[in-house]
Amino acid sequence: MSKRFPIPEFDRDQYKNRAWSAPALMGAGDQVRLKDAARKGEAAAYGAYAVALDAAVAAKFKFEGLHLHGVMCLLPNGPVRMTGRSWAWPVHRALVLDAMSADAQVIADWTTPRPMSTRLGPDVGVEINGGVVHVVIGNKYGSSWIGNRTLMDRAPTAGTQGFDVISACVDNNNDFHACNLAFRWGTGA
Repeated sequence: MSKRFPIPEFDRDQYKNRAWSAPALMGAGDQVRLKDAARKGEAAAYGAYAVALDAAVAAKFKFEGLHLHGVMCLLPNGPVRMTGRSWAWPVHRALVLDAMSADAQVIADWTTPRPMSTRLGPDVGVEINGGVVHVVIGNKYGSSWIGNRTLMDRAPTAGTQGFDVISACVDNNNDFHACNLAFRWGTGA
């Protein structure tokens, strides 16, 4: 590893060969129901859910492609550690918004500095306030971003609470380590 440009550790092997099928996008009624449950502190509601990507959001942030969608992340209120990692040939982007609308506030807009880099955002991540956030993940193609396929993965580390939004950028393999966000909370975060 280069001492001049060290890269963060990333165990990408744990995300290889995952079963995938196109997600069923959650309807508006189910989104409202789950958001209400999460706001009431119902831990069963916490997680990542595929939702339609608002066309105005896609246009504003230049996302397109066959697998284009958003991921609604329901988190407990309070501090949540969000960390990003990537391992893929194309440059990747993880866009995190406070709502799925063109006037949404950007919480994080992280890109990898170059292909095959594990760096996505600050090495130790950032602390966000929890609640509801929306994620769009893609890989660079010219001046646009092509939407990645995504999966939700429960926190693999014993003693932590949270989940990962993991993604793959090509259709010919199911290695979901292209552009990933981890959300952790509680004492182990």
